[in-house]
Amino acid sequence: MAAVSVFPGVRLLTVGDANGEIQRHQEQQPLRLEVRTGPDSAAIALYGPEELCVFKCSVSRDTECSRVGKQSFIITLGCNSVLLQFGTPTDFCSFYNILKNCRGHNTERSVFSERTEESSAVQYFQFYGYLSQQQNMMQDYVRTGTYQR
Repeated sequence: MAAVSVFPGVRLLTVGDANGEIQRHQEQQPLRLEVRTGPDSAAIALYGPEELCVFKCSVSRDTECSRVGKQSFIITLGCNSVLLQFGTPTDFCSFYNILKNCRGHNTERSVFSERTEESSAVQYFQFYGYLSQQQNMMQDYVRTGTYQR
């Protein structure tokens, strides 16, 4: 059974280009967004007044989509795109995490992640992130001279 999440107060902006001109249309009132998650995709539907569905699509690993700023998400279907603007950053983060999980982004692991423990990586980047440590390395003329040869 698919899990359903509901987000009220979402605005819909459609963007496309016709004859090289950008055209856009914005839904005037906030809509209710429903996300039904499956094992490898999510069905997204936006409902207006009187439960009228104004937009529906499926988002999978292959769907062209991306985060936009702190509260928006863009989905491109063919030659047109839709921008979903959430009412709060909290709602957006919840929506974004749901999509990441159902699109399989939580299972992807890089070679670095496979061979390095999380705590070790955090410690490494924190250490070399300090400006004083970078300055110390740059002033180590023996080390920097070796790289210049």
